[in-house]
Amino acid sequence: MSDNPIEAIDHLLTYVRDLDAAARFFDALGFTLTPESRIDAMGIVNRLILFPETVGGSANFIELMSVSDAGRLPPAMARLLSGEEGIKSMVLSFPDAAKAHAHLTGLGCPFAPPVHVRREWTISATESVWPEFDVLLPIDDVVTFNGCRYHNVALYRRPAWTEHRNGARAFDRVDCRAGDPPRVARRLAAIFGRPDTASAGDHRVAVGKVALAVTPEPSGPAADGAVARFTGYRVAGASLDHVAAALARLGVAGMLPNGGLAVPAGLSFGQRIEFAA
Repeated sequence: MSDNPIEAIDHLLTYVRDLDAAARFFDALGFTLTPESRIDAMGIVNRLILFPETVGGSANFIELMSVSDAGRLPPAMARLLSGEEGIKSMVLSFPDAAKAHAHLTGLGCPFAPPVHVRREWTISATESVWPEFDVLLPIDDVVTFNGCRYHNVALYRRPAWTEHRNGARAFDRVDCRAGDPPRVARRLAAIFGRPDTASAGDHRVAVGKVALAVTPEPSGPAADGAVARFTGYRVAGASLDHVAAALARLGVAGMLPNGGLAVPAGLSFGQRIEFAA
């Protein structure tokens, strides 16, 4: 396990058609969002929900991404930022991009070589920072995923951005459904170099502080597939009272039998969001 270059499930790339509407919704739930950031050369725009509980050189966040100029979208991003809203890719992090690339391609993941990116991130009218990272662009395996190596991860750990009114500390679980959960879990266990743990109808593979949970697909065409689809995630450390009050103001009843809270995917831009204290 120590030789595996994957350090963490770092963040989730989620597609939203209307970034402003999504930002208002997540703000109403008590999350802090980073300022809007445009990558004009690629025709995309995003805002992040950053969490403070991280591992090593990795971050922990939800990325809300939308299209600013469809004519500039690279083919890989055009494919992701279309169709239904929701989680489009799981982004892994690693301390060595070349080692991660060799490991993943050795397992049959058709990644192109890492791409080095340095870009301006405008914080305000008078301040910019320059995130720098090596990126593996998304590919389809049993799930769609990609990866990155940060050169200045501290930019993603500003207390002003990682402190949330609802108290959230991390996303600690990614939820998937698959027609063949054991097969998907075995493949992910090989990629992550971590064991597959089966319990109570699901399979889990934990990487860093985040677990990927694979549950059976309900009957239907998707149940016959050999791949998994992302359905949502769990946010840990939240004040359930704060979230419940926010949901009440939004007219959403989200109480779960176990005492937690969840927002259905149909009300939260294609991603079911569960909250745990």
